[in-house]
Formats: sequence, C-alpha cells, structure tokens
Amino acid sequence: MLLNKLQISSEKIKLRINILSLIASFTLFIPRIYNGKIIKVPIQDGIKVGISTERWMSDLLIKIHNIKKIKNFHDVGANLGQTLIKVKTIDNNINYHAFEPNYLCSNYLSKLIKINNWINIHIYPIGIFNEDSLKYLEGKSEYDKSSSIMPDCAETTKIVRKITSFFTYESIKKLIGDENIDIIKIDAEGSELEVVQSYKNLIIKDSPLILLEILKFQKDNEKKIKRDQDLCTFIHGLNYEIYRIYKDSSNKLINLKKENSLGTYDDNLFADHLLIHDSKINTYEKLITEN
Repeated sequence: MLLNKLQISSEKIKLRINILSLIASFTLFIPRIYNGKIIKVPIQDGIKVGISTERWMSDLLIKIHNIKKIKNFHDVGANLGQTLIKVKTIDNNINYHAFEPNYLCSNYLSKLIKINNWINIHIYPIGIFNEDSLKYLEGKSEYDKSSSIMPDCAETTKIVRKITSFFTYESIKKLIGDENIDIIKIDAEGSELEVVQSYKNLIIKDSPLILLEILKFQKDNEKKIKRDQDLCTFIHGLNYEIYRIYKDSSNKLINLKKENSLGTYDDNLFADHLLIHDSKINTYEKLITEN
C-alpha cells in the first residue's frame, strides 16, 4: 500500500515537472503582418520588438533587392531585430549575420528567430570595434536600443551599465566565412568610425553597400564633431559616396541625395545614410535618381 502511494506521488511530481518545463519553454507572442507575411513577435520581460519603425528601410531594401539580389547581410547593432524582421520578410534565404553586444537582446533575437522558423541566421553576442576589448555598454534600460559604449557621442541616459565584449572583424572573420558581403548596416550609437575601420579590409574586398546612422549635430560636442569629420574623410578615402536618406512624416522612403558631410543636421530625421562605392554607382543609378 505504501509502495503504491509512493509510486503515485512520484508520478504526480514528474507530471508537475513536465508541466513546468512546458510552461518555461513556451514563448508568449503577438501575431503581426509585415511585408505581407505573418510573423510572431515574442514578448520577453514585458519587451517586444517594434516592427513598424523605420518603414523607409524596408522600402529601401526592397528596391535594392529588386536591382541586385541580397545574399549576405551584416547587421552591426542588431538590438531586438528591427532590421532582421525587414530582411527576413523580404527574402528568408538571405544570409543574415547579427552582431549584438547586449546579451539580453541576443537572447531575444534567438527567440524571434526560433519562433518564426527563419533560416540562414547567425547571432554573435559581441560588438564590432577596431580593437579586441571589454567595454561598458551604457543605456537607460536593459534593452535600450540607444545604449552606447561612447555615450558622450550618443544620445543615451547612463543608468544601466554592462560589461560587454568587442572584437575586430579580422579577429572573427574565420567564424563567418569569406563569401562576398552585399550590405553592412551600422547602428553603433557613436562608435561608427571604429566599426568602419574594423571592416576596412572587407570593404576594400567586397565594396558592400553600407547603411549608416549618424546622430544629429551637437554644437557643444567637439569630440563628436571631430569624429564625424574623421569618419567622413575615412569613407571618402575608401572611394565611397554618401547619400542621405530622406523620409516623409510617416517614415516612408522619399529619395536619396548625395552629400559631402555627416552629422551636420539638427534633426535625426536626417541621420540615416546609404554609402555606395564608386564602382557600384552605375548599378544603383536608378535607386539614387528616383524622386
């Protein structure tokens, strides 16, 4: 009798453990439609990725993909997957490499990928810099997309601080392979110069399109002004032209206009740029001449 009771009790414990395991592995999500495709947006710690932001980027990537198929995409500063969603709803076959130093965001990215059964995605829980190093990533919250290792050149509130790992692209390129890269998106909140410097050899080899965000002018921030000028000089030294991305009030793409400077505007509406190598201007002529 006692043995039977122990067996029943053991089975109940196993059942409870199995139920708890199922609950733990369940991901709460919200179904959404983007670019005509149904996607699942996971919720983690009350946080979810905003899929309606930066509509201009989706418009631009579709145009680029129609001109020349995107095969390999690097996202430096992937955050919660704002760009990932755009890329994968355009073409799930695109090889997508996400670099994200915030481990919480990297974890969220993994859930986003798994729950949507997306393929050809690689997550690197590190940042890209011009030297291998440990740095403080500072922001206003655990998931803050404006978190920065150079908060003096960014627009973030220094409340949460994490030690994060950064590597040069040369240090990790063996993990990634040597296939030609079509697009590099850089959203590094102040450390864009070091990211481009780190990618120098790849840029010279592949001449990829570069999507680059440079935050607006800060008149009393001599450090940022100098860094923006140095970045502009470095870009031109790699034989790239700078095209500012113009959007309407609903954040949809209007057009691209050639510029000779970065960071000289007073509104982050003008912070986004597409860099095109001289050798590819003719390929994307239609893109840069459309009104």
